[in-house]
Amino acid sequence: MHVDIEGATRIARLAAAFDWTWVVDDLEPFCAQAGWELVELDQTGASIRTGLRVGQPESIMFGRQHRMNWISIFVTDVADDATPMTVVRPLLDEGFTNLDVAFTALLGTATSAEPEPKAALRWDLPKAVISLHLGVNAIDLRLTSPGYQAWMDEPEPEDEDED
Repeated sequence: MHVDIEGATRIARLAAAFDWTWVVDDLEPFCAQAGWELVELDQTGASIRTGLRVGQPESIMFGRQHRMNWISIFVTDVADDATPMTVVRPLLDEGFTNLDVAFTALLGTATSAEPEPKAALRWDLPKAVISLHLGVNAIDLRLTSPGYQAWMDEPEPEDEDED
């Protein structure tokens, strides 16, 4: 299982410095800076070829009404369903740890961290929320609109404490 640490940190560096407005018009200039190819764009998102050194160098952008909510990028190979988890999980755990070290050196200490089994690390920056997500068969890097992230972080009404 290959982890493209260099490619992932390069994307995080570009995303942290990019002047995001989180409208679809941002996608083409960001893809150009990243050296990505915009494959398809429609009303709900986009399909992107990233060129990262992984088995599926793909990314998707999800948005609506001319806004972008998030971009998800595979930064590791995607494990085959036939490969036992006893083989895949240690490789993903090691890759996630190595990405954590590289991203912490680049972005500082993570703003938040979610525990196993679906570990996530998040850096809340002024123009973008950058996060790493440890999935069952791959690790993905997400670039999220701060406004969308704030909306997602709002507690559900039934989760709020009652006075």
